Amino acid sequence: MEHLRELAKSFDKLTATYFEVDDVEPDSEDSLAPPIDYVVLYKRAANAFPELGCYPAIDVGGTLGEEEALVADAIDDLADIARDLSEVLWHIEKSSEADAIWEFRFGYQSHWGAHLHRLRHYLHSSRIAAW
Repeated sequence: MEHLRELAKSFDKLTATYFEVDDVEPDSEDSLAPPIDYVVLYKRAANAFPELGCYPAIDVGGTLGEEEALVADAIDDLADIARDLSEVLWHIEKSSEADAIWEFRFGYQSHWGAHLHRLRHYLHSSRIAAW
């Protein structure tokens, strides 16, 4: 259970980092990270967290009353977060700090942040109780 607690804490730290990092404009618009193999990331996540699986979630969308129930996959969440953050790391190593910060903040706002918060809620649930 300790590894799930550490995962939950890392999500909290990522969220805090998002709010601590100032918004910046990217240095270049054509600096794209190479494709990262989602299947490899999915398998790594499944091996690292075999106790995680599918869980109920709500897609709140943008309009009150138009919520949609869905079944989310914790391993898919982890793979998507890992893929997006791998792109941030690529920018740190191969591009620029501004590009990395922009990618980190944009990804949080548009993609991996939603996966993180859904999964963080699941980790807090009584079923998993990673606290």
